[in-house]
Amino acid sequence: MLSYSPSALIDFALPKWEADPDVRIEDAYKWLYQATRGGEHMVLSREAADEALEKEWQTVGPSKKNEPLWEPLCPGGRIGRINIRPFKDRGGKAGDLVDGFLASSREYRSEPESFFDVWERLELRIKAHQTGNFLHSEWLRLDAEMKAKKYPAVRHSKHYSAARTPAYRVITGTEAQKLLTAKIV
Repeated sequence: MLSYSPSALIDFALPKWEADPDVRIEDAYKWLYQATRGGEHMVLSREAADEALEKEWQTVGPSKKNEPLWEPLCPGGRIGRINIRPFKDRGGKAGDLVDGFLASSREYRSEPESFFDVWERLELRIKAHQTGNFLHSEWLRLDAEMKAKKYPAVRHSKHYSAARTPAYRVITGTEAQKLLTAKIV
């Protein structure tokens, strides 16, 4: 069970989404999925994690303007995203990031039911009052699509991907703290 209510997660994330003109409903779904389920869906093996990060590591450019190093995904920062570009720019090492990512996948307890709770809570908010780039019809469209697929992890929206070129790893706050205090100069 989450250490905060579904409403608290929506209250935490919604202002961030509203402030970002590039966020679409797929990006909110992805955020909520990661906040409640972690990043374990990306972990196939150590070798696969190393290979995937190495490909990104070689192709990411320098940090983008105002790109944060750490983005908490929930109140209290129990889980969040380490952005690869600023991590690399500050001297972080790919192997250390993979270690933190894998440790996080073992440490973080996925909460599928909590995902459904917050996803439905988002629908209620959007239905009551359109917010940001979220229309209720878009929530319904994505929900129907994801329901047919049994609510899998998704990619960022095409719009967000084109605007931001996201490159990060989902890790726990504990692992992030280790990386941020011990590995980066």
